[in-house]
Amino acid sequence: MLLRVDPWSKAAECDRAIERVADPERRTVLQSLRSFWIELGDQLPTTAGGRHGADSTIHMQLSTITQIHTQLMAGCRTAMH
Repeated sequence: MLLRVDPWSKAAECDRAIERVADPERRTVLQSLRSFWIELGDQLPTTAGGRHGADSTIHMQLSTITQIHTQLMAGCRTAMH
């Protein structure tokens, strides 16, 4: 079973953080993360109906990137000006 993650809302969350973060390096990381979420959102309709092995791989990737996203957002909240 795939994680219930909306890549479009995650990308929007990155957009909001990019607007608020003063550090250019953090902005660059957030822009990369945003690009990942958009790419994932573009791919999900074609991969969601894939085979079990593909589902397992996607699940692991989503779990990992969701953890990274959560940590970055928490770090950005403390770094916002």
